[in-house]
Amino acid sequence: MGFRRPAGHRRRLGRAFHRLWIGFALTSSGDGLAYGAVPLMAVVVNPHPFAVSSVVAADSLPWLLMALPAGAFADRFERGPVAAISNALRALVILLAALLIFSDRMTLVLLLLIVLFNASGRAFYFSSYQAIVPRIIHTRDIEHANGILTATEAGIDNLAGPVVGTSLFAVGKSLPFFADAVALLLSCPPFTKFRTRASRSDESSQSMWEGVRFLYKDNRLRILITMVACLSLLQGMEFGVLVLLATTKWGVSEWAYGFFLAAGAAGSLIGSILSDGRVRRFGSGRTLIGAAIVSGLGYLGMAAANSWTLAAPAYVVVGIAVGTGAVVANSLRQRVTPDEMMGRVGSAARGIVWGAGPVGALAAGIVATFAGLRAPLVLAGVLQCLVALLLARPLLRNIQEKRPEGGRAQGRRRHGGEGSTPAPPPPSGIMEIP
Repeated sequence: MGFRRPAGHRRRLGRAFHRLWIGFALTSSGDGLAYGAVPLMAVVVNPHPFAVSSVVAADSLPWLLMALPAGAFADRFERGPVAAISNALRALVILLAALLIFSDRMTLVLLLLIVLFNASGRAFYFSSYQAIVPRIIHTRDIEHANGILTATEAGIDNLAGPVVGTSLFAVGKSLPFFADAVALLLSCPPFTKFRTRASRSDESSQSMWEGVRFLYKDNRLRILITMVACLSLLQGMEFGVLVLLATTKWGVSEWAYGFFLAAGAAGSLIGSILSDGRVRRFGSGRTLIGAAIVSGLGYLGMAAANSWTLAAPAYVVVGIAVGTGAVVANSLRQRVTPDEMMGRVGSAARGIVWGAGPVGALAAGIVATFAGLRAPLVLAGVLQCLVALLLARPLLRNIQEKRPEGGRAQGRRRHGGEGSTPAPPPPSGIMEIP
């Protein structure tokens, strides 16, 4: 017999989730340190714009190549040990980087190889960790658990990590890399106890290409992913030269670069919190288009800035728009994806969207080489506004939204396979599936 949970009752997610959270938090700590320190190390080994943007691209490129096989690998073997082994191998590579930096032997080629290997291992870790969550959490608590993990990632990986990493870098260039290796090694034991191999079913239905085929066949998802991938590519252009702009044009010192990154992360956190209210008022499609235009204007504001006092507020605006757009896009995709294909479609979408980032970063290096450091942001801002305007009509036409009667949400579905990004509460504009 069911019962109503008393108001204010604290939901208990269990010891298994707490163990997962410890491993996740330690991993996020290490990744956050690298997030701030790696771009600075790239400037040290070779300050050329294309060299720096290549290192930034290398940190995202494996998602273009590894997303599908990483998802299939996580479904074939025990996910906990896969996550632990991935982090252990990453720790060894990061430790090698720390030793090379400490002995003053780091080169651009070695840094590129280390970043590529670390990012590849992160793809396998991420796919395995995400697949564990719905297996250890009751369906009714999936969003609550994902909300905790999302807040942890935002607070540690995107806010505190870069600040600490760049501060350590200012003291000693190898310090954040040593600390990263230690955090990754400490994260392994909590994961090793999980035994959550995927259930077996029809081989044809488990093909890693099914998600790609579904994205291509569904017109709504095809337009949505096209738009979000374009925005990811242009965001890659912005981040590809961000460290050079911050340290050479905006007066941001090495130790303060992490604080600058934290400003954008804070904006993203704010945007994700505000996204539900924006969708309730304007609908999903219009909110996504508006977020794209606002972030494009933010890029132009950053390009025009001559100091961090102007660039940082513009970067916060970009972060708010990006955070809002990410939540809306994920929710739209979840709403039209069948439950039985949620994992594969999500993996395919991440591969396409996150894989577009390094293409933009490399393009930024080429543009900056010939037209100056500000040119990639100007180009990204203009193109982003154009993409939003060009795809607005087909997006709104294919995503038919209606307000539920009486202001009550209809047809809400819970999805537990997404891992780090929880679906927001149902908006007033519920997508109508023809």
